[in-house]
Amino acid sequence: MGTIFNIQKFCIHDGDGIRTNVFLKGCPLRCIWCHNPEGLDREKNISFFAERCTGCGRCLEKCPGRTIDGEGKLHIDRSKCTLCGSCVEACLNKVNEIMGYEATAEEVFADVMKDKMFYDTTGGGMTVSGGEPSYQAEFAMTLLRMGKDAGIGIALESCGIGKREFYAEAADLGTTFLYDLKCMDSYKHKALTGVSNDHIIDNLLYLFERGADVRIRMPMIPGCNDSDEDIANLCSFLKEHEGKYKYAEIMPYHTLGVGKSDHLGREVAFRAENATDADIARWVALFERGGIKVRVSK
Repeated sequence: MGTIFNIQKFCIHDGDGIRTNVFLKGCPLRCIWCHNPEGLDREKNISFFAERCTGCGRCLEKCPGRTIDGEGKLHIDRSKCTLCGSCVEACLNKVNEIMGYEATAEEVFADVMKDKMFYDTTGGGMTVSGGEPSYQAEFAMTLLRMGKDAGIGIALESCGIGKREFYAEAADLGTTFLYDLKCMDSYKHKALTGVSNDHIIDNLLYLFERGADVRIRMPMIPGCNDSDEDIANLCSFLKEHEGKYKYAEIMPYHTLGVGKSDHLGREVAFRAENATDADIARWVALFERGGIKVRVSK
């Protein structure tokens, strides 16, 4: 069994062709800008959309952790939540949403294969993402094997923190790697994500040596990892290994993760506005100055 938090259909930016993205829960990193905070914990959690609440009180009958204040606003005491889902069933306004569910690889892959005709006509397939797929390594690998056996394209979106054996087996299957490269400075990487990048870089170099299909993804977070020096260091690394990856792609910061964290009751470590056109133009210019042509993700 694996724990999933989303299966997203008709994706076109996470590998070749039309794809289905399978998002697995659990990640050992704690990036301060995380765009998918609902995928951080392996366990299920609950999102609470207070702005949708009409104060009808239906959930109060089901959950002891719910109260309504003098202004008619609903509050949730997460320490009393058992994730039983009764509040989800009671609410008519979708105020509550359980994030995560368990499924077998066979169940997930059957859903993926509903769109096989689109994969066949566009060269697409399945992308296993997260969270961090290596956090559920056996489940992720089972999905990749199923995709390989079914003759569809398989891709893995990873921060590179997993065990070497995980990436070796995925490479043996002919997996496309969408590999995050957040920052070259190991100390800064640890400050921003909670871990150093030593093991991450080692795994990436291993994939280069294997001749794996690697596409580099670089989250650009204003004021965090986008200084002239940060980008110059990325350019030096990419220039040194030119020809060993298919392309390098800038992933501009957006605020979607902030709202998600608020709904999950998580403390938000980083708040900023969406990256601007000027931010993106600056990043592209700096990479080009360093001799690296980059894509910009949508």
